[in-house]
Amino acid sequence: MKMNQANEEQSLLSDQDDARTPRTAEDHHAGLRARLTDYADELINDVAAGHDPEPARLRLAQFLHDDVLAHLEAEKRVLYGAARRVGAGALVASLEVDHDFLLSTIARTRRAATGFEAALSAHALMVLFTLRIKKEETVLIPMLTEAGIDVSVLLEGMIVQMTTDYGSRFTYL
Repeated sequence: MKMNQANEEQSLLSDQDDARTPRTAEDHHAGLRARLTDYADELINDVAAGHDPEPARLRLAQFLHDDVLAHLEAEKRVLYGAARRVGAGALVASLEVDHDFLLSTIARTRRAATGFEAALSAHALMVLFTLRIKKEETVLIPMLTEAGIDVSVLLEGMIVQMTTDYGSRFTYL
């Protein structure tokens, strides 16, 4: 009886882990965007309410460091590399402009001198990140798929890179 209960508990834990693993780029992006929005909204709301924004800014900065930067860099290496290999250099150049703006906005958010500046940067970051995700999901990923690339394999490669190169904890899954 105890063995069956232990097996059932292990199966449940395994199912929970599977549920936390993104199945598609859209799943991955949805989780990341939702968590980014939560942290940014917390900061914006604290500033608007006149509360001390520093704890929320620090939580946002930690998430940006641990997850968003890892995501952006892994995407740049894995997805952009694949796009270059299939001749989509112009698309990659466009996405790299977005990438650079996101990095500068992240830096601005992290080093903001006031809570108000941090909140403005956090809002801009949410907008830029959403725009980038839409470009990837509606242009880049369909183009890679059409070129015969298995995007799920690329996603797995990104996850491996994020955990090994950046120690990402996937707090957004």
